[in-house]
Amino acid sequence: MQKQVVIIGAGISGLMAAQHLRQVGIAVTVLDKGNRPGGRMATRPFEGAIFDYGAQFFTVRHERFASFQRAWQAKGLVKIWSQGFNGQSDGHPRFIGSGGMNSIPAHLAQGIEVRCAVKVSRILASGKQWSLETDFDETLTADALIVTTPVPQTLNLMDFEIADTERAALERIEYDRCLALMAILEEREDLPEPGVKQMLEGEPVTWIADNQRKGISLLSNAITIHAGPKFSLENWDKSAEDVAAQLLDGRRATAWKLHRWKYSKPSVMHPERCFTVTAPSPLVLAGDAFGEARIEGAALSGLSAAERLQGLLLP
Repeated sequence: MQKQVVIIGAGISGLMAAQHLRQVGIAVTVLDKGNRPGGRMATRPFEGAIFDYGAQFFTVRHERFASFQRAWQAKGLVKIWSQGFNGQSDGHPRFIGSGGMNSIPAHLAQGIEVRCAVKVSRILASGKQWSLETDFDETLTADALIVTTPVPQTLNLMDFEIADTERAALERIEYDRCLALMAILEEREDLPEPGVKQMLEGEPVTWIADNQRKGISLLSNAITIHAGPKFSLENWDKSAEDVAAQLLDGRRATAWKLHRWKYSKPSVMHPERCFTVTAPSPLVLAGDAFGEARIEGAALSGLSAAERLQGLLLP
């Protein structure tokens, strides 16, 4: 009988894992609480404009990920945005989704059973299977799991005992927060080429990008502002109006919308690309907090988790 494999989280890590398992003949279902696949590779329309409001680009440092980038680029799915920002180049082109960052996970989701708007509330061990309870009073079963949600969320889902050393290793992982503002300005923001101002270690703002100059929005003056981690933490519970006023900093906007990324970027990571939990049935954790951060790190983590699960399931 074929094993029932479930992946929780339809970001790039979960989708890369799913595609690998599919290619080696393992059927998989991907669950995600969001309305569409992608996680932090998020693109959305707002007031006639299109915004990338999560991850803004990706770079390539490993040949394995480069093979995917080249295939995506050949299909017109991704393109080079810039060789660097603030007039500097470090030899790593910045790639973006041609239709926005979400176009990449949307492509990866093709051919996979992805169930969106399904929020898993508990993971329980049931003999040699997993029971997954959802917020809709639905119980799903799985013979093996890959979980790619942020680690604090994953630990909250796990309603079974794990080794103290494993829990301690996972609890060491930490994330920065990010308050992200999508705004349509009355006047054009004066940004250097290619329409970006990046303030490394910047506070209160670390990033401003013009989505029209990025090539994803027809409407002009549609900017994305990312707050720095310190500002985001200190202002997390403040009203959207208060946060927006501070991030706009005197700019006049005809419309704006705030998004709160609670797990924006790992600040303390696990050194290996994935993490296998000791349990009666296979359970592997993956995501951008394992091995290295960035989109590339999340993708390679998903592949690593899939290969590990493949080794556990197939002779």
